[in-house]
Amino acid sequence: MQNEKEVMLKEVALQPGFVRDNIDPMLAYMREVVAGREPGTLRHGFMIGCGDSFSAALAARSYMMKATGRFIEPVEALEFSRYLVTDLPPDSFVFGISNSGTVSRTIEGVRLARDRGAWTFAVTVSADTNLARAAETLIKVNAPPNIKEQPDGTKVITPGSVTYTASMLGLFTASIAVGECIGYLGKDRVEQLLSELRAVPDAMSAADATVSDLAPKIAATFTKDRKTVILGAGPNYGTAYFGMCKWFEGLTRPCHYAELEEWAHEQYFFTDEMTDTIILLPPGASRDRGLEQAQASREMGSRIIIIGRAGDAEAEAASDIYFAMPDLPETLTPFVYKLPFEYLSCHIADQQNIAFLGFDNKRRQEVNFRQIFHSAQAKAAPEVATR
Repeated sequence: MQNEKEVMLKEVALQPGFVRDNIDPMLAYMREVVAGREPGTLRHGFMIGCGDSFSAALAARSYMMKATGRFIEPVEALEFSRYLVTDLPPDSFVFGISNSGTVSRTIEGVRLARDRGAWTFAVTVSADTNLARAAETLIKVNAPPNIKEQPDGTKVITPGSVTYTASMLGLFTASIAVGECIGYLGKDRVEQLLSELRAVPDAMSAADATVSDLAPKIAATFTKDRKTVILGAGPNYGTAYFGMCKWFEGLTRPCHYAELEEWAHEQYFFTDEMTDTIILLPPGASRDRGLEQAQASREMGSRIIIIGRAGDAEAEAASDIYFAMPDLPETLTPFVYKLPFEYLSCHIADQQNIAFLGFDNKRRQEVNFRQIFHSAQAKAAPEVATR
């Protein structure tokens, strides 16, 4: 049986090729499926999911808004299915995101939204999944599963990496197809978006070369007694959430994610010399605020780790450890800025002999699968009390 860490590292490394090979096929498929339906008047967009899938929704929001001209809200699946769906506005469209297509709460949300007249999309691996059956339109993503069966029949379960990339790519290509379908995107703008998207695989490869070298060298410094806080904003608020997920899944350790501004109001108060503050700092609307937060973290004694653009001398000077990333439009940086969390979580777990997800305890795995995949679904949208 392959070591679970080896499996994860191989999957992380194959992501640039995955994106390169799937942009055009996924976009062609999306154009075909949306052309088969009269779009109507689409006004309100929602993306729902759990865990990494919710992270993908947060990461794709800005891009989808720019490509469709519609306001898009990422929502945790339960918040949507048990609360928001009751008051779903007319002319809504809903993306349910689950790589496996078996997450109970996401299936529930999509089904209830469809019952209320929304155009529903399933972002998943196959038409045979329960999520795909619940939705009107399939956005097929061609990713390997997180649960992999080995030739000897044993299973290896790894934290999501290429599955997360696949979900994002599905949402990004869907954004272009929907924007075209509703007449918001003209030909020139589509070509510009595609040109930028096709530059992502090379940027991922360049980042991989840097991160894969640095991560194992510093992994030993992330000891169990240290606290980890990850700050992000805009598209990389989703990356911060994703990074926290890798800490939970890969290391089974506490970790905080923080919206870049909210850090000063909350996580600041426990920041000290035993804290690793990781700041996602691409060129963009909140870079200046990120530098201010880095300075405040340093004044409280924290170690500062910044993920930012290569050549940003000011950001590098503000950090103790710097992950230099290739230059991309801010809306596309989630494809690249997530790499340090994938590599770090894997190398820390490997060097410190930590089992992914704590699944060396079979009871932990059994209860987790029950909670995610076998939860009872609501038969109808609940009416929320107003007084």
